[in-house]
Amino acid sequence: MPLSMMRLRRPVYATALRLYLLVLAAIWPGVQPATAAAPAARPQRIVSLNLCTDQILLQLVGRERIAALSFLSQDAFSTALHEQARGLPIAWGNAEEVLALQPDLVLVGAYTTRHTTAMLRRFGIPVLVVAGANGFDEVAAELRSVARAVGEEARGEAIIARFAERLAELEASHRSPRPLATQFASGGYSAGSATLYHDIFAAAGHDNGAARGGLAGYGILPLEKLVEHAPDVLIGSDYRRGTPTLGNRLLQHPAIAGLGAHEVVLPARLTVCGGPWNLDAAALLAAEGGQR
Repeated sequence: MPLSMMRLRRPVYATALRLYLLVLAAIWPGVQPATAAAPAARPQRIVSLNLCTDQILLQLVGRERIAALSFLSQDAFSTALHEQARGLPIAWGNAEEVLALQPDLVLVGAYTTRHTTAMLRRFGIPVLVVAGANGFDEVAAELRSVARAVGEEARGEAIIARFAERLAELEASHRSPRPLATQFASGGYSAGSATLYHDIFAAAGHDNGAARGGLAGYGILPLEKLVEHAPDVLIGSDYRRGTPTLGNRLLQHPAIAGLGAHEVVLPARLTVCGGPWNLDAAALLAAEGGQR
């Protein structure tokens, strides 16, 4: 489609959406434009539009209080709680479908469904933005934030207490010297300091090679840095494992084979979002990476 036509159609689409929402408000009187709203003490129709908030919500409330979860909530590759999500309604993140659900609280991520978030707030729907955890401290903070919003503070604290107890058990089994573990995935993608992987490695009794190499957050770790630090354990990914791509060709580099490192694959469902399943990843690394 010519760019000029696309520019002409954008106002038409925007007008159509506004008309649709006005009709929706007429059909469902409870959905009306407003400037601000606060969640009920115990919201009864909660919608989650983010993979990580899906899993937080499933830990805190009964199924009867969940109006919908994100379309990724039942994906066995991405989420540790896909079985618990099975059978619940899903939402694709469109403002009109969420408004039709008449939620009294919507959970969203910080970087997704931004247009939907703005529209929901315009209609007075309480929205809680959850940024995503980059460490175990943030896992606890997010749980507390959502637990407070859904009126389940006691349940949230119980989950945090069990997490802390299991983490202490893992830490009590650490041995010396600590193995060096480095995530190295397609294209050299890695996880340095201030990431969930960093805390998972520490819980397993391992040091983070990417952090030692100067990487902060998620990003590309040069092959030279990997070879320089010669990790004992290489953390691989189960995403499209074995698929012939340019990114995966790097993983077959002779220099990597020459390291003699033991490879451990941590499933994405245990590392993508923050939660108790992170400690399952740590236990797996401890068992297969030389700490147990």
